[in-house]
Amino acid sequence: MKLTDVFKKVAVKRLSRVEIGKKVSHQHEINGVKELVNIFGIPNGKQRFQATALYLSDVKLAGFPASSETLPPQEDFVTWYDAREKHESRTEYRLYYSSSLFLENAYENDLLIVGFDGRQVWLIAVEQSSTIESQLLWIFGFQDRQGDISGNFQIADVHDKGIMLHEIENLILEQLGLEIEADAGIDYEKMLSAFNGHFPTTKEFSTYARADSGIATSLGAPDDTLLYWWNHEERLFRALEKHIVEEHLAAGKFADVDEFIEYAKSVMNRRYSRAGHAFENHLEQVFVDHNLAYARGKTTEGKSRPDFIFPSAERYYAARENPELVPSLTVLGAKTTCKDRWRQITKEAALVDIKHLVTLEPSISFDQTEEMKTHRVQLVVPRPIAASYR
Repeated sequence: MKLTDVFKKVAVKRLSRVEIGKKVSHQHEINGVKELVNIFGIPNGKQRFQATALYLSDVKLAGFPASSETLPPQEDFVTWYDAREKHESRTEYRLYYSSSLFLENAYENDLLIVGFDGRQVWLIAVEQSSTIESQLLWIFGFQDRQGDISGNFQIADVHDKGIMLHEIENLILEQLGLEIEADAGIDYEKMLSAFNGHFPTTKEFSTYARADSGIATSLGAPDDTLLYWWNHEERLFRALEKHIVEEHLAAGKFADVDEFIEYAKSVMNRRYSRAGHAFENHLEQVFVDHNLAYARGKTTEGKSRPDFIFPSAERYYAARENPELVPSLTVLGAKTTCKDRWRQITKEAALVDIKHLVTLEPSISFDQTEEMKTHRVQLVVPRPIAASYR
């Protein structure tokens, strides 16, 4: 599944005060709906659609994927109709929503995204000036119009951003609670045979993914190759995970509900822990391809273990006694997504003043990148993702 499989067109606007909260609004309608003809078409009587409403913010997603603060989506119906249907010359289109779809957590000027796949309506409210807002505006093609979005709807077609960014889009789809299906075209028998139907170590799987990708080296195109390798491993892992988990569930080897819940947690923890290690594995191969001297996961002070130190851990230790060596050191943290976890690297490798942080997260908010600068963190992103930044 890709984002373009879910949404063909979307409408965005800023929420007005009267559209949010039971204490303020009793109208149960979204304003500025004339433009929604581009999404729903001209109504034929009162058309009723299944709807899902949810609120996204960086605070609620900080603990993603398992945050107790993240509220589940609300399910109900919306009605699309012309309140002046019987008038000879006037139209007054309205989108009426059930009281159960009130966006209790939304604030005035938060972003509202309305999506439609022909049957299902999505009402997504997003915290103003947040990273998740920046990401969705980029995905939906509104990146350059952030400051121009007002209380009136703007419409955009959703375009495929290319295979190298599919897994980045998948991360966002997962934040919307949408299930990501395993890709077709994967040689399951080859993969299952290679690992005897079990999960391999992350290093083994990354090596397999690079070989299976058909791209042997990152020389000449490190940015594109890094993304391609990581995307390919994500596709392969989802397919392998689906097979192994389905077999385990079919076997029914759970003594009780608690055991099932623990298994489900272990699946999610493995998924997100492995993604980070896979990113580091492919970065390491890029460094090897380019003959860079580095150390991975070596201790600096106390329990501090930066992801990468250049040119070596030995040089770092020597710099403690010889400060003249400090300028020759570079420290790199690696995180597929940053959220609030980027601050962790500011406490690593105390000798190095400016920390570098490489990420696959698109369109981190302007406020957060400014805060990174304040903490002397230099952000590094592959070129295709850099295009998502303001």
